[in-house]
Parts: sequence; C-alpha cells; structure tokens
Amino acid sequence: LLCLYAVRFLDRQLLHYIATTHLRSGTLFAMSHFCKPYPGASWNFSHPKESRVLERNELATLFGKDWEILHDDLIPDGDHGRQLIQFM
Repeated sequence: LLCLYAVRFLDRQLLHYIATTHLRSGTLFAMSHFCKPYPGASWNFSHPKESRVLERNELATLFGKDWEILHDDLIPDGDHGRQLIQFM
C-alpha cells in the first residue's frame, strides 16, 4: 500500500513528481484543495494567496495523460464560500 498525504500547503513540484512518476499499478491519488471555480476566474479571498490556489483544470491537465481520473468536482468550503476541488 502506498499512501500519499498532503495537508494545508500546495506544492506544485510534488504534484508534478507524483503525476509523472511511474508508481505501482493500482496507486490511488486523492486531493482536496482550494481551487478557482472556472478557468480564468479571479480569487477574491485573502487566504490562501492566489498563487497557492489551483486553477480549475490544473489537476486534470497534470494527471490526465497517465492516470484515470475518477472524481473531479468542486464543493464550497462551508464557511467563506471558497471553492475546494475534490480530485481522485
């Protein structure tokens, strides 16, 4: 079993490494993080900073070539109206 667990901070280099490294067949990657609601959307919140927010199709583009995408939805964060991506 391979477990990848990320908390709180976006690390695009780590995401690129995971997406492009040939991990064992059957590996599952899941992530929930702040995400813009649509391509080109602005980010009108002070936290997190816009540079630490995913673009709407960023994960699908990064993982779509070599991984099967099982889930790619947005949900509200529940307190400030920010969007969270639920990606697997």
